[in-house]
Amino acid sequence: MELRVKLFGMLRSRVERRSIQLTLADSDPTVADALARLEREHPELAGELLEDGRIVTTVTVLRNGRLVDRDAPETVPLEAGDELSLTPPITGG
Repeated sequence: MELRVKLFGMLRSRVERRSIQLTLADSDPTVADALARLEREHPELAGELLEDGRIVTTVTVLRNGRLVDRDAPETVPLEAGDELSLTPPITGG
């Protein structure tokens, strides 16, 4: 299964790309699987996305424009053609 990962901020700078096509061979993959795969395939992202199975506080993850719960990325299933956006945390004021 293929999906697109869009990168913003420091993550884009580290990978030097705006987006990555990611292929997952897992059956019933989740957001956690995709993030772990990104860390394996792109050493410059190692430790920057997941910590103890949770999304790190310095990254906000959206699946098809919807916020992914940082405490439970393993509960969010992925489908072919999905798009993940990895951004710095969004703050307001």
